[in-house]
Amino acid sequence: MSDLAGELVRAAVLADRQAGASWAQIGAGLGISAEAARSRFGRSRSAAPAGRGG
Repeated sequence: MSDLAGELVRAAVLADRQAGASWAQIGAGLGISAEAARSRFGRSRSAAPAGRGG
């Protein structure tokens, strides 16, 4: 996945979490398990680049 695509996915996951989506819902949308989604994106908030809403 390119850096831009990865940033877009992370931003979408963060927005979904802020809107109340569960890890199971997010994982299902990505074709992965809830545990895999949480493991991969659970730290997305702290990983946001400076100056981009992070």
